[in-house]
Amino acid sequence: MNFDLDEDQQLTRDMIGRFLGPVDIAARHAMRKAEGGYSRARWQEVADLGLLALAAPQTMGGIGGTMVDLALVAEALGTGVAIDPWLENGVLPIRLAAATGDGALVCELASGAQLAAIAFAEPGRRYEIEAVATKAENAHLTGAKTFVLGAPLADTLLVTVADNKLAKVAKGAAGVVRQDYPVIDGSNGATIDLHRAPAELFELPDAKFQRVIGDARLLAAAEMLGLAQTMFDDTLAYVGERQQFGAAIGSFQALQHRLVECYAALEQARSMVLRTAMLDPTTDDANWPRIAAGAKAFVGEAATKIGLEAVQMHGGMGQTDELAIGHALKRVMLLDKFFGDQDHCLRSFARAA
Repeated sequence: MNFDLDEDQQLTRDMIGRFLGPVDIAARHAMRKAEGGYSRARWQEVADLGLLALAAPQTMGGIGGTMVDLALVAEALGTGVAIDPWLENGVLPIRLAAATGDGALVCELASGAQLAAIAFAEPGRRYEIEAVATKAENAHLTGAKTFVLGAPLADTLLVTVADNKLAKVAKGAAGVVRQDYPVIDGSNGATIDLHRAPAELFELPDAKFQRVIGDARLLAAAEMLGLAQTMFDDTLAYVGERQQFGAAIGSFQALQHRLVECYAALEQARSMVLRTAMLDPTTDDANWPRIAAGAKAFVGEAATKIGLEAVQMHGGMGQTDELAIGHALKRVMLLDKFFGDQDHCLRSFARAA
C-alpha cells in the first residue's frame, strides 16, 4: 500500500511545523497561566491557517479535507507537542455542527469567530457515550455533563441530549453551573450542571453521531502517533549525548534493544493510523467508530510504551515540565482515555462486523 504524501499534504505538514517551531517550554507555561489556559488570539491564527476549515464540509464553506488529511494534521500537531486544542475544540464541534446541518455555526467555528466545547460524557457512565440521560423539555435542558474540555474558553456548549438531539447552549446562559478543573495535560475541563438551561435543539441522527465518534478516536490516535514520534526522537538524541562509565549510554546494548522495540512500535502505529484513515470512505457509519477504536487502542498502547521508556531513559528529569517529553506523555495519557480507554476500545473493535 502506498503511504506517500501528495504535494498538498506535504506542504500542509511543513506549514504546521513552521507554525509550531521548536517546543517553547517557557511560552507554554505562560499560556497555561492565562485565563482558560489558552489564548484566543492564537486560536485565530490556527483558524487563519485553514486547520479548522479543513474539518468542515465544502457545502458549508469549508475545505472538506479527507480523513487522511485530518490525520496528517493531527500527527503534525502531536509532533510539535502543540498546545492548541485543535481536536477537542476545533474538529469535533465542527463535525457535530455539520452533522446537525447547522451551517451557520460551522462557518463561525471554522473561521475562529466562535470556539465551542462538546459536552458528551456524563457522571457515572464512563465511556458509554450513547447512553444519554440529559433531557430537553420545551427547549430547556436538565442534566449533568463532565469532562467538558475547553469549557472555560468556549462561547458555545454543544450538549448531547436524549432522543438523538444536540443542544446549542450559549456561554453564560441561565441555569448553567460550571465547575472548572485542570486536566493532566495542563488544559482545563469542567463539570456542568444544567438546570432548565435554555438551548437551541437540533436533530443528531445516531448514524452521524457514530461517524463523529469514529473521527474523534482516529484523530486522537493520529495525535498520539505524533507525540510518540517526538518522545522517541528526543530520547534517541539524549542517549547519544548522555555519558556514563566513559561512554554514551546509547552505546549500551540493553538500551539499543529497547529503542529498537520502540521504533518498531512507532512504525506499526504509523501504518495503523494511515491504513485506518484510508478505510474511512468505504466503512459504514455503524462500523466506523469500532474500526477507529481498534486503531486508537493499538496506537495508545504503543505511544504509552514509548513515553514510559522515554521518561525512564531520561531519568528523573524526564518527568519534569522542563522537557517536552513530559508534556507529550501527559497529552498521550489524556488522549488515550478520550472516547474510550484501551480496554473499552478493544471491546468496541471486537464488535466490528
